Amino acid sequence: MSRRTAREKAFKMLFAIDIGDNTIEEASEIVMYLMKNESHKLFILSVVRGVLENLSKIDELINKYSDDWSVNRMASTDRNILRLAIYEILYCQDIPVSVSINEAVEIAKKYGDEQSYKFINGLLGAIAKDISFK
Repeated sequence: MSRRTAREKAFKMLFAIDIGDNTIEEASEIVMYLMKNESHKLFILSVVRGVLENLSKIDELINKYSDDWSVNRMASTDRNILRLAIYEILYCQDIPVSVSINEAVEIAKKYGDEQSYKFINGLLGAIAKDISFK
């Protein structure tokens, strides 16, 4: 399984938790029901748990950098793609920031509306620029 596929599954789980009010267990059954590889499942679950454990800090950053848009007013796809990418930027030092941003943009092109990828690219770029100076 590629990292992009794993990110897409993590995004889908976050979406199911956010929109469907599912638990992690319920979301994993929805998204990973056919997956056989336990190490891939564990990787995806660790990313989802990491996002959820740091959700208040991640959402605070989204609110700070999204002019006049609170995280709760955003499209749910955009919100969860951003959460996943920001988690990677902040907590996954083995993943280059540019890769996290590019992957988020590609997922947004696939699952978001026609303007989502531009919004996500701009917001993540601003966050990455500021974080690199700290």
